[in-house]
Amino acid sequence: MSAPDTQSAVKTITLRTADDQLFDVDETVAMEFATVKSFFDEKSDATVDAVVPLPNVAADPLAKIIDYCKKHIDNKARGLAEEAKKCDADFVNEQSNESLKELILAANYLNIKDLLDVLNQNVADRIVNKSPEYVRKFFGIENDFTPEEEERIRNDNAWAFEGVDPDDEDDMH
Repeated sequence: MSAPDTQSAVKTITLRTADDQLFDVDETVAMEFATVKSFFDEKSDATVDAVVPLPNVAADPLAKIIDYCKKHIDNKARGLAEEAKKCDADFVNEQSNESLKELILAANYLNIKDLLDVLNQNVADRIVNKSPEYVRKFFGIENDFTPEEEERIRNDNAWAFEGVDPDDEDDMH
């Protein structure tokens, strides 16, 4: 009689992205996504063999989020709080502004609160003390003020424009 297998097979969950890519993700990682967790909670007949549709998440941000969650789970399991903070900082700092915005949309849809907090804080850090023109460009907002209206607003609120960092085009990428 052989000894029982002490290493049970890791269960995986298949996720289908908006661009029709399939990701087989460890169950522990997939359950970090509240949206995926609620899929199984709400569909009592669903098995881990079910393909979970993620119609609002593309493959690129999902791949990054999966890697992030794997590292985060590993750091948490090993009790490495400082390492987790460093990983958070490294993760967000290596993202372009466009990638960061895609990650925010995906993390919001997947309802990963901790990641969403980290991403949103990084956006706030990137736009703090920047000009309205920079912030508009960052978020893709069209200026709907006439030049006269904008001048009046700048004059009425001159204090808000004091000490604003110069816009750096390199920051926009």
